[in-house]
Amino acid sequence: MALPQSETRLFLQLAPAKQQRILNAAIQEFAAKGYGNASLNRVVQEARISKGSLFTYFRNKSGLFTLVYRMTLERVKNYLRAVRDNSLDDDFFTRLEKILRAGVQFITDHPHLAQIYYRLIYTGDAPYQKEFLKDIHRESLDFMESLIEIGMARNQIRADIDLPTAAFIIASVLDRFLQSHHFRFTNTACKLGDATPAQTECWIKNVIDIFKYGLLNSIDSARHGEVNKTDAQ
Repeated sequence: MALPQSETRLFLQLAPAKQQRILNAAIQEFAAKGYGNASLNRVVQEARISKGSLFTYFRNKSGLFTLVYRMTLERVKNYLRAVRDNSLDDDFFTRLEKILRAGVQFITDHPHLAQIYYRLIYTGDAPYQKEFLKDIHRESLDFMESLIEIGMARNQIRADIDLPTAAFIIASVLDRFLQSHHFRFTNTACKLGDATPAQTECWIKNVIDIFKYGLLNSIDSARHGEVNKTDAQ
C-alpha cells in the first residue's frame, strides 16, 4: 500500500527554515511521547505557529506523523547510500563494519529519529504502522541482499548460502546491535548504551569477526566439509 501524501500544498510553499522548524517540533514531540500521547498543542507552541495554521499544512495528526516517518526513512536511506557508495572497493566484511559504524553515528546524530523508529516498532499506536514496518524491513533486506550478492560475485562469501536467509540473519543482528546501543535498559549485560567509542568499536569488530569466521572451530569446520562431501556423493 502506497502511503498518501500527507502535507498540503501550503506547507510545501513555506520557506525551508519554517518547514524545518515545524518538523523539528513534531520530531521532538513524537520522540518524547509517542504517537498516541503526542500533543499538537505542544508542537505548535514549539514551532511558534498557530494550531489553525498547522491544520492548513496537515489535515490531521496522522498526516504530520506520516511526513516525519517519510523524512526519517529518507535520512536512513541516505546514510546507507553513502556507506554503499563510499565502500565499493572494500570487501564484504569491511562494508558491514562501516554499516554498523554508520548506524551508531545515525543514532548519535539523530537520537529523536531513532526514538521514533523504536517507538513505532514497540508501541503499535501509530497510523499505517504495518505499512511503515513493511517498508523499513523491505528496504533493509533489499539493501543487505545486494551487498551479499556482490560479496558472492567477488568470492568473498560462500556461494551456496541461501540469500534471503543470510540477509535476514545479518540484518537482524545489526538491528539488534543498534537497538541495544540506543536503549540502555535492554542491554544490562553488554552495556552498549553506556559504551565508549572504543568499546563500541570493539563490539563492532567482534560482531563482524563472528560473521566472518562463524561458530565452528577449525577442526569442526573441516569435519563439516567432509560430511558435506560425503552427502554429495
